Amino acid sequence: MEEGPFLRRIRTEFPDLQWTSHRYLTHGWDHAVLILDEALVFRAPKAKAYRDALADEARLLRYLRPRVEVGIPDYVYRSADGSFAGYPILVGRELDAATFGRLSADERGRIADQLAAFLTALHETPKSVARECGVSEQDPRQDHEDLVRDVEALVLPRLAPHEAHVVRAFLTELATELAPACRTALVHGDLSGEHILWYAEKQRVSVIDFSDRSIGDPALDFAGLLAYGQEFAEHVVGRYRGRKKAGTLRRARLYFRRGALETMADALQGYPCTFEEGYAEFRVLAGASRPRSASERLR
Repeated sequence: MEEGPFLRRIRTEFPDLQWTSHRYLTHGWDHAVLILDEALVFRAPKAKAYRDALADEARLLRYLRPRVEVGIPDYVYRSADGSFAGYPILVGRELDAATFGRLSADERGRIADQLAAFLTALHETPKSVARECGVSEQDPRQDHEDLVRDVEALVLPRLAPHEAHVVRAFLTELATELAPACRTALVHGDLSGEHILWYAEKQRVSVIDFSDRSIGDPALDFAGLLAYGQEFAEHVVGRYRGRKKAGTLRRARLYFRRGALETMADALQGYPCTFEEGYAEFRVLAGASRPRSASERLR
């Protein structure tokens, strides 16, 4: 939804709302976002599939809110046709690697504890509740086949032969890990720095953007935490009280590495990311450059 029409829709749907300033954000993959007076966040899905799922997302978050201790969106404004919705802004700064790197050991420990408790509650949500809220189940095999197809067709032609060899070896390793039946659970699906907020004054974590929620491998929700370093991810897994299957962190590392291939393939299909970004990550995967720190990886 374009900025002007979006503002007009908000005024029409919620005539009692008043504001003096706004910010319009379009860098997200799935939603356009308007922030009013740094107090309210309105999200408008860009694609029909996400528009249809917005009401389901709000319903799931209503279920989760009393069961988690971190902040999550509370959609108190919903348009009549379901095409957009809004919630009071969650205070905090995106927990990118640079911000994380400036925190004290005590603060990092508090964040790890809060994320572990959040993931425990999230993953223990009954699947029946998730399904009632429109959450779909992942098909890991099909997802892997789709990734292999896209990588073979789009990414490998741009790589040197030795790089293509590394990619194929990694995809084989990933396919092998998918073979055993994993316990599945409700997962956030994109738990990374841009969706984790840290409110230093209150020492509180908030989690946003549940657009990629699904029933899948719980290890997915630990993958993005590896951007903060192996030690932090291990801390979260250690404090996690959900049912852990052996190899949770190993699978998380595979999913984290898979992201480089996904970024390259997505960029070549027109998504708002760059091939260069994914290729830089791939060079670490391939051992073509020295391993970088978490802060370097996310700059």
